[in-house]
Amino acid sequence: MPMQINEHQSPEFTAILLVEDDDEVRVNLINLLEGRGYRVVVATNEDASVAAVLASPHQIGLILVDQMMFSDQALALGRRIRSYFSMAATVPVVVIPMEFTEEKEGSDESVGGRDYKAYLANYSQLENLLARLLGLFDIQGVCLDAPS
Repeated sequence: MPMQINEHQSPEFTAILLVEDDDEVRVNLINLLEGRGYRVVVATNEDASVAAVLASPHQIGLILVDQMMFSDQALALGRRIRSYFSMAATVPVVVIPMEFTEEKEGSDESVGGRDYKAYLANYSQLENLLARLLGLFDIQGVCLDAPS
């Protein structure tokens, strides 16, 4: 059963900034994230993300970038957004590359600090990475808000 996130678990985390330019993928990711209890601030590109963050009443706890661009460019975009708002380097940037080799499928690659490229095999992989980065697992890897 998928985990549900209790927004009171992690007081410093209030929202995920989702930067996604594809309408269909954006809707799927919003449904997934909101369905797990995350607050989502949505933008379609870098300029829109700046406006969305400025308009949002929520603190951004993680930046999720799934853009139709090379993953290094998407990572740079997420890091620029983080720097615009002087967000701490502890605010993770997660990039979902649009293309990758079969060998990388299903893996998460640390790319410095708390930033990752997630080569998705399925959405459960993304859920687990987000929960890990947002501190929703205890030291033994048990979900802190697992359904009973």
